[in-house]
Amino acid sequence: MQTRKVERLTKRKRDGTPYTRRVEVEIALTSLVHLSRDEILERLKVRDPTSPNHVQSECIVYLIRATRDDNDERYFNELYRELMRRLASALPRVEGERAGGPENVDGADARDRVRDIFRLRLVEDRAAPGSALDYFEVMFSSAVAALRKTSMGRARRQMARRDAIDDEESGEPSIAVEKAVGSLDVQQELLSDDPNYRFKVAKAIRTLPDKQRRVIEMLLQRMPIDSIDDDVLTIRKVLGVKSEKTVRNRRDAAIATMREQLGIGSRND
Repeated sequence: MQTRKVERLTKRKRDGTPYTRRVEVEIALTSLVHLSRDEILERLKVRDPTSPNHVQSECIVYLIRATRDDNDERYFNELYRELMRRLASALPRVEGERAGGPENVDGADARDRVRDIFRLRLVEDRAAPGSALDYFEVMFSSAVAALRKTSMGRARRQMARRDAIDDEESGEPSIAVEKAVGSLDVQQELLSDDPNYRFKVAKAIRTLPDKQRRVIEMLLQRMPIDSIDDDVLTIRKVLGVKSEKTVRNRRDAAIATMREQLGIGSRND
């Protein structure tokens, strides 16, 4: 049987070393490239990520890029359909989307933009092989998250132009601005349909310093930061701190750390 090689990635890191796929992805690809196309399409139907026949998203990116020189439209269309489904699953749900409620316009705009950018990169890659999609073969969910960060940046700028920076009565940042800086995004990140990405989010929370982790955990339980009502249990009261600003500072520090770990908020970007 003819041995088929898996092409290496061409993108290089800042230190000059090439990007490499994870070992499990390389092993899966080495097996997949020897299957017939019908066998590969059958495996795309396997939705259980724990199944040995489940095709990882990183592998689908490789397979669809490898079709650039042939005219098998049926094969390409099936790969493309599944890949876009995986892309949609990797994106956090927009608030109200599942319940059919009012849609978060900025979040929806960011999702559409991620899909548009990915489609454009795929078209460009098929026309002239490049490295723009290499990261998607390394860690698909993280690459989607990074792309979403760029798209959300645009949405944040649009939001900032529409909304007042501070609430006129309290002087505190408005809810819209808090959402813009990502302080309320953790819940949406945890709603991702990608189990690998959800695992990364949960791990990022677990590895936070204790003071920051407790704030995030209480926010996830929808506990208010503070309240003028003495009967309302708040994060400030639980932590025993005098100022709600202390809570907000710990929250912001935690979010900054998590976004960096998830590849959607690197301080070096």
